[in-house]
Amino acid sequence: MSTEVVNHLVVARSGTYLDATCGFGGHTEVILKKLNSDGKLIAMDQDQDAINFVEGKFTDQSRLKIIKGRFGNLKELLESNDLNFKFSGILADLGISSFQLDNAHRGFSFQNKGPLDMRMDQKTGVTAQVWINNASEDEISKVLWQFGEEKYSRKIARAIIFNRMRDQIKTTQQLTEIIVDVKKNSRSKRKQHHATKTFQAIRIYINQEIDQLEMFLNDSLDILKIGGRLCVISFHSLEDRMVKRFFRNHSRIDPNLSKLPNLSPEHLTDCKIVVKRIKPSEEEINSNPRARSAVLRVVEKVK
Repeated sequence: MSTEVVNHLVVARSGTYLDATCGFGGHTEVILKKLNSDGKLIAMDQDQDAINFVEGKFTDQSRLKIIKGRFGNLKELLESNDLNFKFSGILADLGISSFQLDNAHRGFSFQNKGPLDMRMDQKTGVTAQVWINNASEDEISKVLWQFGEEKYSRKIARAIIFNRMRDQIKTTQQLTEIIVDVKKNSRSKRKQHHATKTFQAIRIYINQEIDQLEMFLNDSLDILKIGGRLCVISFHSLEDRMVKRFFRNHSRIDPNLSKLPNLSPEHLTDCKIVVKRIKPSEEEINSNPRARSAVLRVVEKVK
């Protein structure tokens, strides 16, 4: 949805923008093309592989500054890099990149045999392998249900405990086989792979993705200019519900006050919703099946 994103995000071609999850530079590139010579773009990501790639891709771009860090630490990162200004637009693409999924050594995908890592930033935090082999059955079950909405969370957790008693679970293939064995007789009509929800849940937990998103949303409006826009692309229902609720809460007048003829400024909303929900076109889904679950939402800061 690059075209939709840039058209809704870039309200002033000479403005300063933030690509808070630049990944491997897809949106970074189209934003730069939309800006004029006075426009500027800050691109950030926590994945060192992504940072290295983007730095190599945009070596001659004076309008672009690249910084490494988690978007949940937004204000701290900007302050430490002397970027103390307000933005004309902020973009957060919450998806995991094809590069990350397709590289077996990152451990994100059940389709490629690799170590159970799953960390976005491989220099910090606990790996999925360490967590899987040390967490209790209740903790594993809770994570799979809370972050993956996995109906078989309890059975999968029990199977993980049973299998790790014989030998450590070290690879994506081992974990996938455990999940498939538990769910092989399930009657789900969905074409989704049996391991999809479990891998999603563990990745979200390992990277604290929900906490990071909450911190990012709370900070984002403070660093937006009046008239600036916040665009968020989510890929699963947990994220999308958070974004939808945040946008609604900041754009809806308190129902108890909505019928009053003259509202005082402090009771007016911070934002207005520009786009409630945009989904990828059939053409985009056909060319990139991984985009099928993407949802774009956009708000504009009004005070």
